[in-house]
Amino acid sequence: MNNSLMLPLEFLRQHGPRLTQGLAMLAFACGIGIWGAILLAPPPTITPATLAIKHTDNVDLEPLVRWFGGGSARLRLQIIGLIAAGPQGVALLAINGAPPQAYRVGQTLAPGVMLGAVHAGAISIEQDGLIEDITTPPQALPANGFVPVHPRDIPR
Repeated sequence: MNNSLMLPLEFLRQHGPRLTQGLAMLAFACGIGIWGAILLAPPPTITPATLAIKHTDNVDLEPLVRWFGGGSARLRLQIIGLIAAGPQGVALLAINGAPPQAYRVGQTLAPGVMLGAVHAGAISIEQDGLIEDITTPPQALPANGFVPVHPRDIPR
């Protein structure tokens, strides 16, 4: 056989057990070091009060929404019913496909959008300083001003 191949085989036969034992001891020491670092690490500290996030329920985000232009979003309004009584008027509106809800004059419909007035056949909304009139659907209003609404006509 070739003499150059005999040298590594001879070396492994003589020193193989010691090399294996040395590698095993090295792996064991690494394992002890890693587990020691994990188990002996200090516990996480509590966040200082200056960095803690404080949740408040009564935060008015309307100025922030208007600053970023969120108040300019168009609403899909459907007029279900009206009670025209001057500044005490009430409109039954379905906004963006939601179930109908009653709104008084001056009440906010969405951020930056307010019900300005309720007339006999229309409503006025104020949005970003502009007043827009929205008329009721084309139907004949009775003389007393009340329009009968059937449950099948209410969007769901």
